[in-house]
Amino acid sequence: MSTTAILTPEAKADVAEAVAWYQQRSGRAAEEFLLAVGAAIVRIEAQPTAQPVIEHGSGARRALLRKFPHRVLYLVEDGRAVVFAVMHHRRDEPAWRERLE
Repeated sequence: MSTTAILTPEAKADVAEAVAWYQQRSGRAAEEFLLAVGAAIVRIEAQPTAQPVIEHGSGARRALLRKFPHRVLYLVEDGRAVVFAVMHHRRDEPAWRERLE
């Protein structure tokens, strides 16, 4: 089952914030981060239900980025994968759980 991924404005802001942080350290790191996010989105689109459910009430799922300590959080609904957060592992759960309300 293949689907389309849609990023919410909050998820886009998460990506932009992380890219800016990596850009201050290394242009190459920022570029590689974007590639890692893109690769995670491709995996999600190819197999949206393959990633683990991390919140059973909402059905929120998590895809980990390769080489970066971030996770892509999304919901599968109406034939789409709605990415609602791209967050560093150290961010606490309330930060993304609030987005589900």
